Amino acid sequence: MKKVFVLLLIGFLTLQVSAQEYLVPLQQAPRSCVSVTKADPRPVVLPFFDDFSSYTGAPNPQLWLNADAYVNQDYAILPPTIGMVTLDALDAQGVLHATATTSPFSADTLLSQPIRLDSLFTPVRRRLQPSDSIYLSFYYVPGGSTGNPWELMGDCPDEGDSLFLEFYNPSTQKWAVVWSIGGISQDSLLAQTGELWQFVGIPIVNTDYLSAQFQFRFRNYASLDVNPKPGISANCDQWNLDYIHIGTGRRKNERIARDVAFVSKAPSLLLHYQAMPARQFRAADMVDACSLTITNLYSQPLASSYQYNIYNESGSRIHHYDGGHENVPAYYPNHTYQTAVAHASPSVNFVYPVSNRQQSFVVEHIVTEGVSGDGRRANDTIRFCQKFADYYAYDDGVPENGYGLSSTSSKIFIANRFVLNTPDTLTALDLYFNQTRNHENAGIKFYICVWANREGQPGSLLLRDEVRQSVSFDGLNKYVRYKLKNGFRVSDTIFVGIEQQGNAYLNLGFDRSNDTRQHIYYRTGSSWQQSILSGSLMLRPCFGISATADIERAQTSQCRIYPNPTQGILNIETSNEEGATYRLYNARGILVKQGNIKPTLNMENLPRGLYLLQIHYANAQPSIHKIMLQ
Repeated sequence: MKKVFVLLLIGFLTLQVSAQEYLVPLQQAPRSCVSVTKADPRPVVLPFFDDFSSYTGAPNPQLWLNADAYVNQDYAILPPTIGMVTLDALDAQGVLHATATTSPFSADTLLSQPIRLDSLFTPVRRRLQPSDSIYLSFYYVPGGSTGNPWELMGDCPDEGDSLFLEFYNPSTQKWAVVWSIGGISQDSLLAQTGELWQFVGIPIVNTDYLSAQFQFRFRNYASLDVNPKPGISANCDQWNLDYIHIGTGRRKNERIARDVAFVSKAPSLLLHYQAMPARQFRAADMVDACSLTITNLYSQPLASSYQYNIYNESGSRIHHYDGGHENVPAYYPNHTYQTAVAHASPSVNFVYPVSNRQQSFVVEHIVTEGVSGDGRRANDTIRFCQKFADYYAYDDGVPENGYGLSSTSSKIFIANRFVLNTPDTLTALDLYFNQTRNHENAGIKFYICVWANREGQPGSLLLRDEVRQSVSFDGLNKYVRYKLKNGFRVSDTIFVGIEQQGNAYLNLGFDRSNDTRQHIYYRTGSSWQQSILSGSLMLRPCFGISATADIERAQTSQCRIYPNPTQGILNIETSNEEGATYRLYNARGILVKQGNIKPTLNMENLPRGLYLLQIHYANAQPSIHKIMLQ
């Protein structure tokens, strides 16, 4: 199945549903906009190695020349070590290549810097010979993942698509294909080899390549879906590469390396969320232990030490965990990861010292082989930034797919469940919409909605905001914050989402790295259905004054407020006082005063701090002002 994953929710049950959930690859992705890097006048010397573990975005310019391919930690599972580079149908700017068609087209290129294959420089300089057994090796896996259709990540290349490796011959100034593979699924390769990631070793024996200007490159051919529904035509045909290495004294199938490393991303230390509002945080929101995947690519067990540290915003370490020393079993031949609890599932006997203000913490995990560590240290450290902001987030901010529904209904409802520890005021909703080809999903209309909880599913409608919203983008592949007309008080378990007008494909961001499908519901008829798609909607409810502070619109020609800061008496001068009303919210988004506009507003009986004053006019746009009470 290609480009578009069409999944009929609970279609295998006897229940009748009136809609299908669709997951599609991305038309655009949040990539760094990096231009082609000029070659370094000093070519790279052996060994050449990149496992893409310590950075994301454009390939490392010290090793690579172009930025078509995308370095990430998300587009395939269980790489040899943390991180990979992905070739697909998107260019360096994260948009479909201009030449993209339904026929195979040349898509991404991953081009190396010039490499000194003429000489070896350590321990002494000498000329390289074919007898030095020089090999280029790498691991690859096609997109599309493996397993159940509703749990797949990425898009599988079709038969007409391909990935190939080329060597540059400085003598002839031509490129030669030295390895290639046509479109194939991960399941097919897994059945053939027993391996998820496929290892390839290519000997370099042609003396023409033993030059100071040797280069190699990976390229892929991709093709768009033949007849896509509007809003779906998108990225496709991914190939993921990792652990690219050129060295001497090697053998064809030599995949053994003395390397203890992390395999997966650092996790959140919150039990349910990737981020949550600071004022909602409680000790019970912490996990008891975190789950880590640690590998040993050597041929025998190696002793390693593990620790994690937590740092506050000033960089001070506020917590330290020492897991001591444990043996890490060899990954091959049994595909075994670290199982020692002190390293693989370290306990979290810690509670973030969170106050009501927004703040963040960095959790740093370090694994070290032996005493001094192995020669490849970049993959020995992973970090997670734990944010306590003004929103709840199930997702990690990186979409791997787009989500939407196919229905004949003129209204589509999508809802996400959130559990509040204390009553709060919902003031906005952050939504991440993927930009589709020709912006086909731009302008789709929707309303922000809140539903009560009814036995774990959305119940009665609590709020349908008055403002009719539209799908829009900020141009930088980021969330767009949609503000409610008025703050809405909520508590306990709620469902926050949208009422979509019409049945166009929405293409809402979908994070495959964090599976929270148990909280996702949709409805096109009379009953709600729970999603079976593995992942998280990129939908974040926002609370309190900070969620709307960025839209302050002090209209000096219409309203003048002074003094600000104030000691308690606030003067309000407006040219449109007739029928005007005000609402005053504290820093937690709680309404503390409201009424008709008068020349003065007395705040002397309120606690000192920041407030948000909303002034609503009968025949004009409202004005919003931040007020500091001293």
